Amino acid sequence: MIPALDLSWLESGANGRWMDSPDEAVRALESIFGGDGPGGAILTGELGDRRETIEAALASVPADRAVFRLHGSSFASATPYGALAILLSGLQEAPPTHPHGMMRVLSDFLCPPGAEPAIVIVSQPDQIDAGTNTVLAQLAQIHHITLVVHCERSTDVPIDLAALRRLGTLTGITVWPLTPAASQSLVEEVAGGPVTRFAATVLWQHSGGSIQRLRQLTRDCISSGKLRRSGPDWVLDAGPLPRPTNGGDPSAMLRGLPVRQRALLEMLTICGPMRVGDLIHTGYAAELDELEESGALEIRSEHSGRVAQMSAVQSAETMAAIEPDRQRELSATLEMLDPGYLSVLRAAQDFVAIGNSTEAVALFSDYGLGTAQPVRAASVIGRMHLAWAETRARFMVGDLEGAEEVLKNSPERGTAALIVQAAALAAVRGDARRVLDLLDSLPDDHQPDPQTDDGAIFTRESIRCRARAIRAEALALSDDQAGALEIVIELDRELAGFRNLGIINDLMGPFERALLAESMLTVLATCGQLDRCRDLAEAVLAGRHGNPYAVQYADLVLAVLDVLGGHPDRAGQRAATAVAQLERLGRPQDLETALAVKAVCAELPEGQHGPRETEGVDSSRVMESYAQESRRGHEGQPLGRLGWMAELLLAWSMGRIHSPQARTARLVALADRAAAEGLYAVEFAAVSGAFHLGETWLAPRLAEAAASTQTVASAPHLMLAHSVLEDDSERLFQALELLAFAGYAGHVEQSNLPLVRDLTAPQLRRLTEAAGAGRRSGPEPEEPGGEPAWMVELTRREKEIARLVVVGKTNAMIARISGISIRTVEGHLYQIYAKLQLKGRADLARLAAAHTPQRHRP
Repeated sequence: MIPALDLSWLESGANGRWMDSPDEAVRALESIFGGDGPGGAILTGELGDRRETIEAALASVPADRAVFRLHGSSFASATPYGALAILLSGLQEAPPTHPHGMMRVLSDFLCPPGAEPAIVIVSQPDQIDAGTNTVLAQLAQIHHITLVVHCERSTDVPIDLAALRRLGTLTGITVWPLTPAASQSLVEEVAGGPVTRFAATVLWQHSGGSIQRLRQLTRDCISSGKLRRSGPDWVLDAGPLPRPTNGGDPSAMLRGLPVRQRALLEMLTICGPMRVGDLIHTGYAAELDELEESGALEIRSEHSGRVAQMSAVQSAETMAAIEPDRQRELSATLEMLDPGYLSVLRAAQDFVAIGNSTEAVALFSDYGLGTAQPVRAASVIGRMHLAWAETRARFMVGDLEGAEEVLKNSPERGTAALIVQAAALAAVRGDARRVLDLLDSLPDDHQPDPQTDDGAIFTRESIRCRARAIRAEALALSDDQAGALEIVIELDRELAGFRNLGIINDLMGPFERALLAESMLTVLATCGQLDRCRDLAEAVLAGRHGNPYAVQYADLVLAVLDVLGGHPDRAGQRAATAVAQLERLGRPQDLETALAVKAVCAELPEGQHGPRETEGVDSSRVMESYAQESRRGHEGQPLGRLGWMAELLLAWSMGRIHSPQARTARLVALADRAAAEGLYAVEFAAVSGAFHLGETWLAPRLAEAAASTQTVASAPHLMLAHSVLEDDSERLFQALELLAFAGYAGHVEQSNLPLVRDLTAPQLRRLTEAAGAGRRSGPEPEEPGGEPAWMVELTRREKEIARLVVVGKTNAMIARISGISIRTVEGHLYQIYAKLQLKGRADLARLAAAHTPQRHRP
């Protein structure tokens, strides 16, 4: 077993916190309204999220409790006590004009004897006069009102009210963006049923994690048919996302900005990221500061310098707000500014990021790349970037032939970027020899020839990391699993180092890093590192990278791991959801894997690995459906990624549909094909599968295949083959026990399998115990997440931090990994120690060690 991977590099790298529940801020505010907290709160975050949080918390307030809403404005800022007009109107007589007298009168009015203090909600506090703020601050300090001040940033809070936060009178509450997991819960709540992870990731990415925007986007997708039911699940259909329906007129919003701010946003929308230096030289320095402060754009450092850019969501909203005549005018300007490909690249990247790769492919078809039409991009840079982006978009929808045709027709196919793309396509097909040949032909520095500052969409480091990950895939499929795992470990360590240095996003974006994780998942699954593979898959599902394709693949990998671990019910459920989504996405290879998992799970009871030899009709129907839906025959099915596993599962199921002889024939044919193509790990998997199903005459070939590979299951199977050849029953039992500990519970738990049929009752009990121990790395049905009992009382964030403490991370390291401040880490640790009644880190480590299961190994 390889050491645990860091995996912190999968996160977005953004600073700040994320909410693990849509109700986190609501519960905090409800506690204050209920009198369990201090005299009020300062609520920050997006306007829609703040309003939704306040309204949800007010729903728990008794109807007879007074609630007042004060709003800042130019009138309120210029008129003494102008914002208090709504409160003063309820008095029987005019209050004194000095602050102390007004506070005394308002105190009796807002908190009469025997009643709870009124709730006063203040918006836009920076546009309220100082006298009003002073009165409100003093009323909150003596607990005669429950004051809620809400604004976008804490810097907008007036000094009198900010002082109350430092004193503890007001609590700071921020409505942070949601994590992907919390977003999925919210989307499922709105939809009223389970939603595929792919769909939830796309909606999370497009909404930026905002509660209000995510809720509204989900409703819009349902009403437009973009999100629709397929069986019990909601899946995302092809096509663009609907435009927001509740944001008012976007054109009016854009017209409300000063002319130069509007012009700057339009330029960034049309032209994409622009150098800050160039914008300053053209006189946009003040506009840059104002728009960055308002959050309309962001300035970040990249390998080419500091650039100003807008998020995909902001860009889409701004584009929708640009009037048609203005769009035509800007398009004419773009013809002069754009060298002929940047706008296409940006649009394609946005389409891919929101899971609409079909539209990205259509862009390139209109553009003429890969056809007989002339390509407008005259430079080497343009042609190479266009070919790179189109092959990626076609790969996302499973059009491998189209992607290969694009590379074949590109004059720049000899550049490092396109060589790596060609290697990636070969890896998907399972052509390990071609992958290694292509990667061996790369320049020594792995640098794309046109690596300049003019519109480069990837860096030399991202190309180098991608090349290494693809090489690991090829080595894992062939006969060097140890080398493949070494690359995975080094890559994980290197990427974690980049993140700790704060430069990870400058080298490659979160979307690209998730693509690396896909390759690493393939390597770990092929090498039999089931525990580490599950860890990585779950990290991909929980990560804030926004790559829906990686999320879909990770969920499919978990379905395969559940089959191998003897959990067909859970695997079948995952596979059925994956099939529903993949039927709309394309990606036929992944679809066939999902169909194969679904088919084999239709005939397996919990804890069983191979097909049952009993009568029934359900599995036949599922298998026939699989055969009809499969787009490729056995000979044409690519064996890369999980293609070999699809063939293996399909062969297992053939014993039920046809006969054990047909199953053996298919497994042997798969082994022969894999051996001929140099895919020795696949040959080993096929031969070992047939061997477990009673074909012990394959023992010599199994011994040879196991000796030539280094997967986790290779050594136990080598022992297994020799035990059969030498008729050594004790050695056979030891080999089966090793397999159980390695996580292959399905191989050993069936008492009707030929290899375990002659074992004694005590040996069968030991195998069952070993299989249970080997399965503990995966989530158990009665304890989701596989968490030990001592974690039950902790929140999700506290569990994450506790795990990091146990493995030896410092507070500073935990802050970097989790994207929170060191002070927040310290606050979480205080809560952890209090809940668990511990004194410090050493006690926590001892507690975790005491609850770690001690696995018996022969």
